[in-house]
Amino acid sequence: HDCGFVMGSNGTEKLTLADREWICPRCHVHHIRDYNAALNILEKGLQKQQKA
Repeated sequence: HDCGFVMGSNGTEKLTLADREWICPRCHVHHIRDYNAALNILEKGLQKQQKA
């Protein structure tokens, strides 16, 4: 969420469902998968609300 990097791009391995936490290779932030997903969903919802 922090920098927008997607695991599985730029030569990195894609995360599996068993991968619950990771360190972003771009911004070096420690991510917890479910929390990160919630932030992404919130951001999309807020963007949609602003367009309405």
